[in-house]
Amino acid sequence: MQKIGNPVPLFLDARGYLLDGGQIYLGVADGDPQTDPIVAYWDKELSLVAEQPIRTLGGRMVNGADPAQVYITEDDYSMRICDSQGAQVDYSPSVFTDASTFQTHAANLDTLAAATLTAFGLSLLAMTDAPTLATALGLANALLKTGGTMTGDITKQGGGKFAYWNDSAMTSGRIFLTANGAADPTSQPGDIWLEKAS
Repeated sequence: MQKIGNPVPLFLDARGYLLDGGQIYLGVADGDPQTDPIVAYWDKELSLVAEQPIRTLGGRMVNGADPAQVYITEDDYSMRICDSQGAQVDYSPSVFTDASTFQTHAANLDTLAAATLTAFGLSLLAMTDAPTLATALGLANALLKTGGTMTGDITKQGGGKFAYWNDSAMTSGRIFLTANGAADPTSQPGDIWLEKAS
């Protein structure tokens, strides 16, 4: 639900009536907008330059006879408003707009807004940290480099399961099966050698 308000600024004369035939000048901040103007545009693509002074009709800025919006690239600017006779109605040396408070346009946000998300997908976006996400996705915690304990079997890719020893001297855990009479192949504490019977 949205609350609708007036989408365009309205300019008033010295008596508070809607300004007809008004003249609006836009210039460098803290300067005289009539002698030090900035470039204004009729479109947000900044391709159609709006000649100054910008005229008003019924309090609205107009391009010819058509109500129009005006765009500038500056965050801060000065503004002088005059009536149809050129008499000053108002002057503002600084009309500051903090552009940092606006969300910049991003194609990724457009894609996300257009996507149809499931309840699960939305719940992932609402998660605040990596551990919560890992839990939701069922990801196991990474093994510690040193210390810590674990349960269950560890399987090394292409190398089978590792043996578990409760003796810290047993550091290897390889299992060898050799022909009868073969030389002992083990070299590390914890290796197991099985010799095939003759």
